[in-house]
Parts: sequence; C-alpha cells; structure tokens
Amino acid sequence: MNDRLVIREFVQNLLSERGDRAALSDSEQLAERLQSTDVLLVVVFLQEEYGIDFAETGFDLNQVESIDSIMALIERRRAA
Repeated sequence: MNDRLVIREFVQNLLSERGDRAALSDSEQLAERLQSTDVLLVVVFLQEEYGIDFAETGFDLNQVESIDSIMALIERRRAA
C-alpha cells in the first residue's frame, strides 16, 4: 500500500471512530473534522511510521492540515 493510502486510511479510521463517515479529499482541512487528541495521534503515527521527529524539526499545525500536507512533510523528510 502506498503512503498516501496508508495516511488516508489512518485518518479515516480516526474519523470513523468519532462517527464521521463522510468522504475525505486529500486537500480537505483536517482540523475542521479532527479533534485535538486526534491530531496528537496523527503526530505520533507519523513519528512511529515515518521517523519524523517533531522535537527536532519543530511542529506546525499546517504540516498536518490535510492529507496533501502530510504527504509533503513525508517527502521533505525523505529528501533530507
């Protein structure tokens, strides 16, 4: 499974756990649908699955505002 599908599935599972089963586009603003604890789960997921160290790189909510922005973050991490 490619990274975009993995990220989308993870986010959709978080939303589904909250009863939100509406369609999700890759450019959609996640902050409008995720709770703050869900954002923390996304951060932990990215640290564990992709080795992104937010303590080292710093955290900005814009980095996880959409599937597209998460993918850009992963790609920047790989290019570094």
